[in-house]
Amino acid sequence: MRTDIRKLFSDAVIISLCWFGSYYIRDLLSPVFGYEINPFINYVIAYPFILIFWIVTALYVGVYKKYGQKEINEIVRGFKAWMISFLISMSFAFLVRELHLSRSVLLIFSVICFILLTLKNYAFGEEELKKALIVGTGHMSIRVMQKIEDMGNYKIVGLISTSKEFVGKIIDNYEVKGTISSLKQIIKSENVDVVIFADEKLPLSAVMSIISNIDIKDVAFFIVSQGFEAVKYGLNVEFIGNLPLVELGFETKNPFYDVIKRIFDFIVSLVLLIVLIPVFIVIAIAIKIDSPGPVFFIQERVGKDGKIFKVIKFRTMYKDTPKFALSPRSQGDPRITKVGAFLRRWSLDELPQLINVLKGEMSLVGPRPEMPQIVEEYEPWQRERLKVKPGITGIWQILGRKDLPLEKNIQYDLIYVKNRSFLLDIIIILKTIPLVIKGKGAY
Repeated sequence: MRTDIRKLFSDAVIISLCWFGSYYIRDLLSPVFGYEINPFINYVIAYPFILIFWIVTALYVGVYKKYGQKEINEIVRGFKAWMISFLISMSFAFLVRELHLSRSVLLIFSVICFILLTLKNYAFGEEELKKALIVGTGHMSIRVMQKIEDMGNYKIVGLISTSKEFVGKIIDNYEVKGTISSLKQIIKSENVDVVIFADEKLPLSAVMSIISNIDIKDVAFFIVSQGFEAVKYGLNVEFIGNLPLVELGFETKNPFYDVIKRIFDFIVSLVLLIVLIPVFIVIAIAIKIDSPGPVFFIQERVGKDGKIFKVIKFRTMYKDTPKFALSPRSQGDPRITKVGAFLRRWSLDELPQLINVLKGEMSLVGPRPEMPQIVEEYEPWQRERLKVKPGITGIWQILGRKDLPLEKNIQYDLIYVKNRSFLLDIIIILKTIPLVIKGKGAY
């Protein structure tokens, strides 16, 4: 989605007026408070920091993205940005106590700012419908078109068919502009903002391959996600009526998220490694007693940007098992030791990967770390999953773990790469815990 620069600039003006206006409101209320407010120059010094906090937070949350319609989600995004900005502003005031910024000024400023920004961005915002292209000519695409017509979410410029026989025909009042092979050209010629994939026969892998071949900025790609489980897990979802659309695409760069994620990974992995030292010792003794061989299983995996690193796990199979053999697909696999079966059942064999997280080679949440020979077979669109660090857990873990085929794992990994956020990471971690306890897909 495109960033609305005019909206950003007008918000900056409102934030500035609210900041200094709040000072004068507090000054007028001095008789009520019973003491004078501190010097005006203090608030001039703090002003650029406050402005940056509020604008950057709004950018992070997505307030300035052009979504093509007014919706309740705009207020939700605005409220989220306001809450984060307010907390950051209060923290800033605490850290720079020599400025003696009044908490009453911060409170007045935050409340007035939220009210004015909400009124301006929602009630008085300019509504500009985005041009949408629908991929599909069947029942699902017709449903999408009807929902758009009912709700006025987008302006439909035409359809794209997977078959040449439909090109030029009119379906439900809209022309079939061309086939998948001409999609990129049609996006450019029609100045399309949004592409919605609504073809039941088009698999997600094919959709991702199509998107990877369209190198056009500021175009959003969605897939109708009816029955798509990942909708439940906090992904970037829009709704047309009761039809959820999951945004697809590839890496969304966010340096603030990356920094927060790394800090979180470092602290959590360090704490867990210290706390779990007794558990590590017990497991190591059990492995040595159960079967000859090393305690740890160390194997090369492919990390972020294709860099090779050595993943660390507790050994769960007999030492003569080929190092790059396929992973067990059943609990009765004869290669698994008795202790190994227990460790895999409770995912305890994964614990040493906290060392990889501490070192920065992995993250707590991310795509599954794959072996080099598997990555070598990737298609170009599949390699997009290598733009982030692999994780101990991920969407693939909470949607089926090893019950999912490799193709599905990659597809869900790519959806995570596009939609990743700190909130989604927390959701995935919390969803992983009960699955580990139940042992679903663990063998």
